[in-house]
Amino acid sequence: MTTTAKATFTEEIVQTAGVQVQLRKGGQGEPLLVIPSELGVPSWLNAHQELASNFTVYVPSLPGFGLSSRPDWITNVRDMAAWVTWFVRDMGLPQPLNVIGFSMGGWIAAEIATMNSSIFKKMVLVSPGGLKPPEGETWDYFVNSGKEAFEQAFHDQTQAPEYAQYYGKEWEPEEAEQVEINREMAARILWKPYMKSHTLAPLLGGVDTETLLVWGREDRIIPANTCQLFESAIKGAKSHIFDGCGHMPEMEKPLEFAAVVSKFLG
Repeated sequence: MTTTAKATFTEEIVQTAGVQVQLRKGGQGEPLLVIPSELGVPSWLNAHQELASNFTVYVPSLPGFGLSSRPDWITNVRDMAAWVTWFVRDMGLPQPLNVIGFSMGGWIAAEIATMNSSIFKKMVLVSPGGLKPPEGETWDYFVNSGKEAFEQAFHDQTQAPEYAQYYGKEWEPEEAEQVEINREMAARILWKPYMKSHTLAPLLGGVDTETLLVWGREDRIIPANTCQLFESAIKGAKSHIFDGCGHMPEMEKPLEFAAVVSKFLG
């Protein structure tokens, strides 16, 4: 268990759903599943701690990311979506449960919701991938460095303490290696077609899960105009756009983000 003046959570490696999974968990109340982005999740974040005031927050590192093992059979987002459903089952999490998916994690959550209307109670998709922006392009992670990806993901790095804590510093060798491990897995499942699906758009019309879309207006990874596509496709979806915010509202505006999400989840 890790305990600081601000946060109390557990971090352990658990064997579940056929994978050794790095799992961070904290809080109390009904379960809230967090599906991280293609950039991974560096630690227990301030937003997690805020949400843990009302929920038991589960933050697994997805297979191939963080310290989680990488099974050979996971080669695309649909595979990862199947694995997440197994994780929910094998961890014994009650269904339906609330979920937040970030970027690639939002795409994964949306894929699951198109196939299984009973698994999620409410769904928060934060700058989800999977659709081609109507204007502009999804930023290319793989022709740029890992360091540049994190720089691009924040609108104003100077106003985000967690950027300085995790990304705006000279990385230790093991930290740099972890970034490259995450990039390798992301390339494996997102490369062709890059960060989009040929089938997700029509499938979203079958989603029957109450959905909130969250975006940063200054998102330079996945343009904020993509929000309109998801909102039009998912029946009854609502949206919240943060001004002065990039691709990671959970780290750039953690208190405001947690407040918006908690209000939606009730």
